[in-house]
Amino acid sequence: MKPISTLLTLALAALAVPAQAQFSGPYAPANWTTLSTGTLAGTGTSAGSASFSSSLLTLVGGNGVAPAGSDASCVGGTYGFAGPCQIQTTIGAPGTYSFHWSYLTADADGPAGDIFGVVVNGVRTSLSDPGGSISQSGDRTFTASSSFGWFLNCSDCTGGAATAMITNFTVAQPIPEPSTYALMAAGLAALGAISRRRREGRRASQG
Repeated sequence: MKPISTLLTLALAALAVPAQAQFSGPYAPANWTTLSTGTLAGTGTSAGSASFSSSLLTLVGGNGVAPAGSDASCVGGTYGFAGPCQIQTTIGAPGTYSFHWSYLTADADGPAGDIFGVVVNGVRTSLSDPGGSISQSGDRTFTASSSFGWFLNCSDCTGGAATAMITNFTVAQPIPEPSTYALMAAGLAALGAISRRRREGRRASQG
């Protein structure tokens, strides 16, 4: 059996999980939850979609032609403000999430009509600039304690859909609290004591 000090070193190294690249392993596409919220009205409506590969997530926002007499295809939606009509994909896992994002809107009225951002622990934070260009990009890192994901909110859901792409995705697991290390050390020490007693028992029986 390996010395206790060696076991403790190996165990602590295992806890300090390195960053995991791309959408694989515990972050494979099947482990993400995609939801489409809100109600679209009018013609040619699409609630949006989320599609994965091992290295790319593509979000396409909702869009449609507004009913006669209305300025919005999203029921309750207002141009320029994140409303009820949204496509989002999230995963219930803590960690420090890093990624590159790129955004392009086809909305004739500009990027205020389609708002892209992250959902950290259930709270939305916008990344796209409503007053910026129709094409935007950046690199960001967020730490989540319970869940993480992205959203694409079509504020009025008319005039053309937006697309957001996520690449260079990595996740670093949170560093365990000191109490976790203490419990592990105590457990390994107990295993060492049991191993020593067994060895001493075998010697006594052989003597």
